[in-house]
Amino acid sequence: MSNDLFERRQKERRYALNFLDYEVISEAGEVVGRGLARTLNVSETGLQLETGQFFDPEQLLRITLGLDNELVQVTGRVVNSRPVTDDLCTSGIMFLEFDEADRRTYREHFETLKNVLER
Repeated sequence: MSNDLFERRQKERRYALNFLDYEVISEAGEVVGRGLARTLNVSETGLQLETGQFFDPEQLLRITLGLDNELVQVTGRVVNSRPVTDDLCTSGIMFLEFDEADRRTYREHFETLKNVLER
């Protein structure tokens, strides 16, 4: 992976720009906000997104990804969030919950992306 002392990722990342919709979920399970973001990179267990919103660590997000012609929904937890500029922030998201069909679709998309980028 990386020799960077601060790098904590355990899975290989693939760079993929894709827009997504997210909902901010409260501790009580209620939707308390929503927005749009774009993916910067993806792995089997999470993704890094770029948005105009800073998230606190441990914040839950319900993310809807458009993969080809299918929508995939996943719940994830923010593991880090860093400002890039005054208007942009990047956040690392660890996947927590997938519907089985969505998990299968995501894995197929990830494997396809991995194979294309390895050529």
